[in-house]
Amino acid sequence: MLVQAFRPELMDRLVDEAERKERRSRLLPARVMMYFTLAMWLFETSSYEEVLAKLTGGLPEFFEEAGDLASAAAITRARRRLGVEPLKALCAHLAASAEPEASPADGGTARAAGRVLAFESVALEAPDTPANRVAFGAPDGDCRHLNVWLTSLTDCRTRVVVASAIASGTDHGAESLLVRCPPGLIGAGTLVVGDEETIPSNLWHALAEAGADQVWQLGEHAQLPAARGLPDGSYLSAPVGGHRGTGPRRETVVRVVPWNGTGRPGARRAEEGGRRDRLVTSILDDDAVPADVIAARYARAGAGRAGVRQFTGQLDGQRVFLRSKSPELVQQEIYALLCTYHAVRNLVSPNYADVRLYE
Repeated sequence: MLVQAFRPELMDRLVDEAERKERRSRLLPARVMMYFTLAMWLFETSSYEEVLAKLTGGLPEFFEEAGDLASAAAITRARRRLGVEPLKALCAHLAASAEPEASPADGGTARAAGRVLAFESVALEAPDTPANRVAFGAPDGDCRHLNVWLTSLTDCRTRVVVASAIASGTDHGAESLLVRCPPGLIGAGTLVVGDEETIPSNLWHALAEAGADQVWQLGEHAQLPAARGLPDGSYLSAPVGGHRGTGPRRETVVRVVPWNGTGRPGARRAEEGGRRDRLVTSILDDDAVPADVIAARYARAGAGRAGVRQFTGQLDGQRVFLRSKSPELVQQEIYALLCTYHAVRNLVSPNYADVRLYE
């Protein structure tokens, strides 16, 4: 599956461009290690040696250079030699291959029009080493777990992660994500959807300034008092921000739509109770876009049902554990996760007929 998704010549090119190709013959050349970092996610509970055995045994004609099995220490050294840049470049290749062509005549706005992007944040628990603690220590001083946060924007049509960031918290990840977004990715006509406990306020306002519409399903602790009811059953609210100042600022007016998970507005009043039965949107005009249209758009986007978060949940349940004891290898492992997600998604649901992903 991995070789079919990512051809060896592509892996070699990315390694060469990152100047990570080995200078002498090695037991574990860079090409093998590219596939190894991906295979770690397919065999998440296996040791390094077991992952390598399954990789080289599955398609020996592509991995004959690996020869006898190497030790865990040798594999770790080979991962360090490979570094993070080739895997980061592979993620960028996937995102760029799924991009529609920008027209000079429209200034690239056609890339954003009609696009639906899903925002996700996933906590990945890293080994609590001194180096990882310095790089990814919790901003709020939480010492129970050393979480590294992966934030991403996924194209809901192709299920391709078009932008991602790695940070010590959701808020920091959202800031990095906005900085790294390709030009023209977000603009007027873009719809961003999400399923989060709270909305990072900097993300909300940056998307609003770019002209994008937003629809979010929020957690039960989000405070959304009703300010004015609307005829379609939705209401306007000035939300109270979540912890650490997340969420739209108090003066921001949002629209709250009842939600029952079916693509139609829920029958219950959304402001009653604390259940996850509310959608929050920046689309305030109920005449132009009624509540049932908001609910249908969110349902069609499938936020939270086929993205990276669901993929990691299928791999590891509620908590996802990383193996890497250094910040660079943590990032390498996370970029490998994104690439493996694409390979598995293409195998399970090959909906990329019009997108040149893996050339």
